[in-house]
Amino acid sequence: MLDPDKLLEEASRVASDAYELKRLLVEARQKLEFEARQRGDKALVKLSPSEVRGLVLFGDIHGDTATMAQLMKVANVGKLLSEGYRLVFLGDYIDRGPRQIEALAAVSLAKLWLGEKAIVLRGNHEVSPWLRVHPHDYPEVLEERFGEQLARELYSTSIQLFESLPLALYIPSKLLAVHGGPPITRVLERDSPEEILGDLYSDRLAIEEILWSDPVDEDIVWTYSFRGAGKLWGEKVTREALRKLGIELIVRGHEPCVSGYKLNHSGRVLTLFSMKGYYGNVAAACSVIPLEAVGKADPSSFVVSA
Repeated sequence: MLDPDKLLEEASRVASDAYELKRLLVEARQKLEFEARQRGDKALVKLSPSEVRGLVLFGDIHGDTATMAQLMKVANVGKLLSEGYRLVFLGDYIDRGPRQIEALAAVSLAKLWLGEKAIVLRGNHEVSPWLRVHPHDYPEVLEERFGEQLARELYSTSIQLFESLPLALYIPSKLLAVHGGPPITRVLERDSPEEILGDLYSDRLAIEEILWSDPVDEDIVWTYSFRGAGKLWGEKVTREALRKLGIELIVRGHEPCVSGYKLNHSGRVLTLFSMKGYYGNVAAACSVIPLEAVGKADPSSFVVSA
C-alpha cells in the first residue's frame, strides 16, 4: 500500500518544482480541512479501538527523509497498513535537517495517498504567527531553492497547511498521541475527556502546552520550560491525564533521544525521535503499537529502531 522508495522519489520530484509543491500543499490542506469538517473538531482526531488494529508512529523528522524511509522499511509499514494499522506522524517535519522541503512533501503525499489511514499532527516547528520557534530556517531553505518571491508564496501556503493540521490523536481506553504533551492546565482543572480535549484551537494555552511541553522524572507537578514555551510536567500530571482520559499511554515526539526513544513516568510516556545525527543521537526510532497490547506490554517492546 505504501512503498517508501516511491514516496521519497515522488516527494523529491515535487519538491524540485515550486508550482508542483504549491499544488501539493494546497491539496493536502484541502484534504485535512475536509476531514476536519467530517469529524466536527479540526484539532482532535478521535478513533474507536474497534476501527483500528494498531498504529505506526513517527516522531520528529526534521528533514531527515532517509531515516524516515529506513524506519518505514524496517517496520514494514506497507504490510501493516494493509492489516488495519494507521500511520501517524507526530509533527516537526521542517527545520534543521537536509531535506526539509522533501519531508513536508512526503507527509503531504502520504496524507493524500492514504487518506484517513495517515494522521499528520502538528509540531511546534509547524509554526503559528503568534508562537514562533528558533531556529526556523525553513523560509531560508525555500528561498535558496526557489528565490525570494516564490519562497514567500510557498511559505504562506505552508502556514495555511500548518494551521489545518490536527493537534492530537485520541483513542479511548488506549492512548493519546501529541507532539509535546497533554494540555496540562486542562488536565489539572477539568474532569472529562470532552472538557480536556474539546475545542482545542480556541485555547492558545492548550495549544502551547500540547506543542511545546516535555515530561521530567522529577518530584514536581509542573514548572516552566527552558524552551521559553510550554511546561515541564511531572508524573502527577501523567497519572491525572491517564485517569481522566481513560487511557494507558501517552506517545509524543519533540525531544531528541540518544537511542531514538525514551520512557518516562513508569513507562506511561513514550517519546519517539525519528531523525538521527543532528543532535548526536546514534539511532532513530518509530513505534509499532498493536492496540490490543496497550496497557499490557512494556512500551519499549513497540519501538522499531534504525
